[in-house]
Amino acid sequence: MKTTVISLLALILCLTATAQSNFYKLSLGGGGGLTQSFTDYERSQFGKTIYGVGEYFFTPFISLGGEGQIGRIKGKTRNIDLKPTQFVNSYKSFTINSKLYLGALIDYKRNGFSNAIKGLYLGAGLGAILNNVGDAAHPKTKDLIIPLNLGYTYYFPNKTGYYRYGINANYQSTISLDGGIDGKETTSHTDVYTYFSIGLRYQFGPMGLSRKTLY
Repeated sequence: MKTTVISLLALILCLTATAQSNFYKLSLGGGGGLTQSFTDYERSQFGKTIYGVGEYFFTPFISLGGEGQIGRIKGKTRNIDLKPTQFVNSYKSFTINSKLYLGALIDYKRNGFSNAIKGLYLGAGLGAILNNVGDAAHPKTKDLIIPLNLGYTYYFPNKTGYYRYGINANYQSTISLDGGIDGKETTSHTDVYTYFSIGLRYQFGPMGLSRKTLY
């Protein structure tokens, strides 16, 4: 009887252990991409921007982090009464973002497709942008911004089976609450710019324990 009880306890511990996995709690990354403006200048143009990001993962699929961007936002207009007829915003921004990955909501061990899409995520945040618009009446302004993110991260397991390196594609739509992105003192609608980026991720730091196996 004693042997049977010990065997059952060992089996339960074994099953519990296999249903859990370790993950790195910290992540750093960076990359670049293109911005596109949607402002009073109806002809949007593309600008180049680079970014850096640092995140803390509460679970493998829920994170909170900060992101910084340095680059340009551009636009033009056909309205000759709007002076100047184009703008270039050499901006800097910093935001705090939270992300929820699809892996937190689905059983991704069911099949190969669900496992492949577990890296999809939605995110939202809050931050500030430092505008520097050439030829504007007030070129240097500060705006409160709300970034909305849709993206995908694919991580590569290392020799020990842990996810350490990854590649990321992200589409961000950023809403300005103050309307200073195009350098105009008055605005007819909310200034928005989008940012499509490709980047790399590196996971490190203390380990967390998840009840969901990662691979």
